[in-house]
Amino acid sequence: MLAIRYGLVFPDDVDELVLVDPIGLEDWKAKGVPWQSVDAWYQQELQTSAEHIRDYERTTYYAGSWDPGYEHWVQMLAGLYRGEGRELVAWNSALIYDMIYTQPVLYELGELAMPVLLMIGDKDTTAIGKNLAPPAIRETLGNYPVLAKTAASQIRRARLIEFATLGHAPQIQAPDVFHKALLDAMRAPPMRD
Repeated sequence: MLAIRYGLVFPDDVDELVLVDPIGLEDWKAKGVPWQSVDAWYQQELQTSAEHIRDYERTTYYAGSWDPGYEHWVQMLAGLYRGEGRELVAWNSALIYDMIYTQPVLYELGELAMPVLLMIGDKDTTAIGKNLAPPAIRETLGNYPVLAKTAASQIRRARLIEFATLGHAPQIQAPDVFHKALLDAMRAPPMRD
């Protein structure tokens, strides 16, 4: 979302934009995810643990699979919530979640002027606040194959690469596949209007 926002605010400073499973492609508020205050997000973030992160990443980042090599990434994130700075990390995370929920970028994708490479793991199911939504709504959220195609159709100079078996972090889940696709796309002729 921040890269998209930067590209929108400073288009002359961005030649090309690569987005890997970006959030903000869905308006969770409009779809029925209940609002919660920054204070509520903060209280939720204070409960963050390695177990919670691992469970979430297993289903969302790695499409239901787990490799012991992913544990490094779990511990890196969990480490932010350990020690003296945990309250600040939790507060900053709460502010980020509030921004994600209240300021989705999907309505502005058509304003991106530069070529955009959109790389999506089709098994990604990320949806901020999904756990707060009623079950019937929860099941409709985070459908990245649909979100990716919709986003690509709205971006004037988009190239979409989908990874059928990967989740939210294809660059970690299958780095060789991801890097080959990224480098091949970067070597391709530039996208034109």
